Amino acid sequence: MFSAAGLFKNIRCPEGALCRVPNCIFSHQSLGNDEHTQQASSVRSDGPVSSSSSTHAGHDAKRRKLDETDRRIPVANGHLKDDESKKPFVGAIASKEPTRSLATADTANGATSTVKTPSQGLKTATRPVSPPPRSEKVKVASATLKKAVQNDHVETLNPRMVKIDPAGHGLRRLYLSKLHEGMARLNDVVSKSTDPEVKALHLSNSELIKLALDEEEGIANGKTSVYGNIIKLRMVAYKNMKLEEWVRLRREDRARKEGKAKEAEPPPLLDTGLAPDEELLILPRLVANQEGLEQHGYVPSPPTQADIAAANEGVEAAHGYEKCDRCSTRFQVFPDRREDGALTSGGICTYHWGRVYRPPREKVDAIKGAREPKYTCCQEQIGTPGCTVGETHVFKISEAKRLAAVLPFERTSENPGARTDRAVAFDCEMGYTVYGLELIRLTATSWPDQAPLIDVLVRPLGAILDLNTRFSGVQPEAFFNAPPFDPAAGALPSRPPSAGTEAAPAQPTLAIVASPDVARTLLCSYISPSTPLLGHALENDLNVIRLCHPTIVDTVLLFPHPRGLPIRYGLRALVKKYLNKDIQTAGAAGHDSLEDAREAGELVRWRVAREWKRLKSEGWSVNGGQFFAPLVPGMVVKPATLEELRAYAFAPLEKRAKRGRGQVDGADEEREWSEGR
Repeated sequence: MFSAAGLFKNIRCPEGALCRVPNCIFSHQSLGNDEHTQQASSVRSDGPVSSSSSTHAGHDAKRRKLDETDRRIPVANGHLKDDESKKPFVGAIASKEPTRSLATADTANGATSTVKTPSQGLKTATRPVSPPPRSEKVKVASATLKKAVQNDHVETLNPRMVKIDPAGHGLRRLYLSKLHEGMARLNDVVSKSTDPEVKALHLSNSELIKLALDEEEGIANGKTSVYGNIIKLRMVAYKNMKLEEWVRLRREDRARKEGKAKEAEPPPLLDTGLAPDEELLILPRLVANQEGLEQHGYVPSPPTQADIAAANEGVEAAHGYEKCDRCSTRFQVFPDRREDGALTSGGICTYHWGRVYRPPREKVDAIKGAREPKYTCCQEQIGTPGCTVGETHVFKISEAKRLAAVLPFERTSENPGARTDRAVAFDCEMGYTVYGLELIRLTATSWPDQAPLIDVLVRPLGAILDLNTRFSGVQPEAFFNAPPFDPAAGALPSRPPSAGTEAAPAQPTLAIVASPDVARTLLCSYISPSTPLLGHALENDLNVIRLCHPTIVDTVLLFPHPRGLPIRYGLRALVKKYLNKDIQTAGAAGHDSLEDAREAGELVRWRVAREWKRLKSEGWSVNGGQFFAPLVPGMVVKPATLEELRAYAFAPLEKRAKRGRGQVDGADEEREWSEGR
């Protein structure tokens, strides 16, 4: 064993009476030691000392040293009762020697009780005493004594313990004293000020020590390699600091502690630096190249009839058996209901609705071991029983041919009535039916003005198993009581919001269309093949509505994950990171597809602003809604066409310069840009 250096001998032990370290480096001395020692020795002198008691002599001495400190017990008003500190502590270790008369303190009501000896005729005194419930006693004593230690603890100029010591205790203590000296000098100047407002900022000695400790601890918890440089700069700063700067720092600190710091301002409106029609000209640069996306769930072309026939044969061969999308249980689906009226087999579904995440790695993992993955819904480890119960098992279909077997895919048809001065952002909400995951709500907004175009509920083809309200946001009452869609009234809510509760916020009364096919026709009335469709994870929305659209702008592709597809960022995380907004905050009430569609459109505008900033840095300009390429000597100034502006996004940098100088012919330019794309 190494001997202690005595650096902590003047510091009260943080654990107080709970400390069980044999050679604690902290102090356990307090008032009343001699008196308690005399009481303990007198107790041991009563009666003969057995061999068993003599073997515990060393333990008794250690127990006496630990128990005689911090014996003041806090009461309801927060003060400590000094008269209780002199009463002996009984019950920590059960002794095997004959029972003696001991005075015990009742911390609940302050009364004392006496345990009689066998000579007094009490037979129960010879029985072994069962200890009180350990969990209750430990919890109450721990909370009480820790509170007493916090209330009575006074910090000194001794560096606090940190996870990784950056410079050693001695050097940290020297730096801390220098910081305190600089702060004390400024604090003395404040105390001598004639300005009442400045003088009110004077700190007491304990407050000044705490301020120095906080600053040194914050620097020590940073990067250990630069600890010495940073703290030396702070020492010099306090040494040369003027009164005005010190007063400013103290006022900011006081405002923060009193909760008067200025609240976070709402995020400013996104400004791209372009007019709406100019944003539409930049948007084609962000249109996704769909080549290779079929490997990640996108369906660029409808499946063939042969594929659909093969899917139907597979479903018949499986006899309706599916894998539960929530608990992975195998169960059977009965689209036409079983004889007893059941739609599925397998009973209830017990599952975790949250995703699995792995806690971040820490430096102590090499010693303690890596932490187990957990569920985001209940913070339980993988393998634990589910935290949520569903009435039935559910499933979803991902294969395009099986999706087409339920409802065929269609390509976006030409639409002369579709407006060319806007794009469309849309979002779909899905629920579970006997045919998998089907469309139950469709929302579309115009871009970039965010004006709503469509917001309707959709009656699925199959019988509903679960509306998936936690994610879809569609409440059963609103869905089953929805009025039928009236084409003359439009595809937007026309009734006032219904009353809501905290668990289920108020929602507008949406009309319901007869089928997903009707909802798809409604969406196609606003778009044509050249209309950009905006959204997040568009393969899910396009597949559930069975639409093959050639012009998509997907935020999953605009903000890719470093590890690539199929790993992706969620919409909520992207909006928080780039727009500084909090969305999808309704909890169990689910998402709002109108909010999701609008925020996905705002993320696209953020990318438009970034693209325009890059174009300006390369010499592009805009005037009167027309873009002009970088000017070079001898070049004829003319507006860039839409194809030129879009192609410039994929041209290598050296080819862009040649293009601006007119040194690239049309054939070579088209080939090189397509290869760059």
